[in-house]
Amino acid sequence: MSNGTALILIAFLALATFLLVRSGELRFWQVLLVGVLAIYLDRIGWTDPIVYAVTWIVQGLTHTTT
Repeated sequence: MSNGTALILIAFLALATFLLVRSGELRFWQVLLVGVLAIYLDRIGWTDPIVYAVTWIVQGLTHTTT
């Protein structure tokens, strides 16, 4: 996944999270807990399959190859 695509995906997810917290669907502590979990999973290397799957889906939707 290119840096531009990653930044767009991060911005989209951050905006979606912000809107969910603002609407009351998610509480701030829930977002923090998920963020800590994501950091922990990244440190132990369990996020590689997720990154590969997201890259595959984004490339499939945008029909790009690297």
